[in-house]
Amino acid sequence: MSELNITYAGLNLKNPIIVGSSGLTGSVVNNIAWEKAGCGAIVLKSLFEEQIENESNRLLEEGHYPDAYHYIKNYVRGNKVIEYLNLISETKKHCSVPIIASMNCYDAGAWLEFAARIEYAGADAIELNIAAITANPMSDPMESAHRYINIVKKIKESIAIPVIVKSSKLFNNIPWLVNQLKLNGVDAVV
Repeated sequence: MSELNITYAGLNLKNPIIVGSSGLTGSVVNNIAWEKAGCGAIVLKSLFEEQIENESNRLLEEGHYPDAYHYIKNYVRGNKVIEYLNLISETKKHCSVPIIASMNCYDAGAWLEFAARIEYAGADAIELNIAAITANPMSDPMESAHRYINIVKKIKESIAIPVIVKSSKLFNNIPWLVNQLKLNGVDAVV
């Protein structure tokens, strides 16, 4: 029988089949089924910074509580983060394949702390989806690329697990960007 083991972003996989981040990887039950089906790794459903912000803003608009702005923002963020950390730790309890957390952000901000909490919850790696593409014709075209690089630098300084960057196809020089990400410690690019 052929040997299918591979190394991906420093992780040892029994085969190269990686279940990508989607609603299908958002529950422990589904993730157990993916492992039983024979996958080599699972990328958990992404937690999106924008979704947390939008949910907070929606609650603020519905309630008209300007004095509660910071409380509501922190409450929503805290609950979403806890739910996600529980998904990681519960999936790790039931699955032996590498579990890759996925977070979508547009700046480093509070996500540095979140990356450390993801690592502590047991994730084997983080797939970082950076929404840093701008369409402003007055912006320097390198601004988005440098934002990617700076976010990766900060995240890599705060955690020890592999970081995988999910890149946009909208960059004008993808080989340059991938090389810069590699020079700044990224473990893989998808």
